[in-house]
Amino acid sequence: MKKNITLVMMVVLTLFTGHVASAEEMTGLKLTDMVGREVVLEDGPAEEIVTLMPADAEILFKLGAGDTIVGRGTYVDYPADDVEDIPAIATGETLNIEEIIALDPQVVVMSTMSLTEDQIAGIEEAGIPVLVTDAKTIEGVYDAIDLLGQVVGKEKEAKQLIEEMEAVFKEYEEKAADHDDSSSVYYEVSPLEFGLWTAGSETFMDEIGHMLNLENIFADQQSFVEVSEEQVLLADPQVIITTSMPIDEKAPSPEEEIMQRAEWKGLSAVKEEKVFAVDNSAFTRPGPRLMDAVRELYELVYGQE
Repeated sequence: MKKNITLVMMVVLTLFTGHVASAEEMTGLKLTDMVGREVVLEDGPAEEIVTLMPADAEILFKLGAGDTIVGRGTYVDYPADDVEDIPAIATGETLNIEEIIALDPQVVVMSTMSLTEDQIAGIEEAGIPVLVTDAKTIEGVYDAIDLLGQVVGKEKEAKQLIEEMEAVFKEYEEKAADHDDSSSVYYEVSPLEFGLWTAGSETFMDEIGHMLNLENIFADQQSFVEVSEEQVLLADPQVIITTSMPIDEKAPSPEEEIMQRAEWKGLSAVKEEKVFAVDNSAFTRPGPRLMDAVRELYELVYGQE
């Protein structure tokens, strides 16, 4: 239906103005997504979007385009008051493509983690473009903001958001530079009982720590990787940052659970009580709240704003 409306409008424009619509005008907005795929939005900037990943939704809201989201992935939960009335769509293996088709979006925005190639093909076969984001570093976050700004016609707002983030990161990097000492740090993304996973280099988590003079004990590893307990104990980090969340109210807090591990009691971070739990969603999502993450981490490590 939307395609037909666009074609009719082009014909009317030609009849009443004498202007012959160009091929570029006829094909709408052409974009290259973050994995190099060409995506065409035939109606120009999108007004109806399904976004499956939390960070992309947070970017859209920050750009003032939250009202374009007509469907969201299960884990899209922020801003809470704004997303609660948006229809939720299961992601991963349980994705129901028919639910997406029924919402009739102009584009589906997803990350490399949220859909399989077969699922992408199924959506595109229904005539709905799929745009892929893939932000792993802070520069990648900027690229995602710029791309999504183009998707919704908010290029100016995207530029302003990127500049705001750059300014915040510079501010806290300069604050940390006033402290002469640096500390080694271990980022625990997945707790011991589920198998230890951490952030290596070439991740936004590592980059935020680097701004604050924190030297990643797994900087020789790239991306998010699984590590052994023995590797952590051998490295003896001076600071431990965990993004885990308590399983239930009766369970120890994430930092308490780490402090209580029998084999970890000799670690410098445990002995000095420098084990900190951070806001999971702010610290693990490649989006605007990384500004909150750097503020929180600075306060935890240096004890002041």
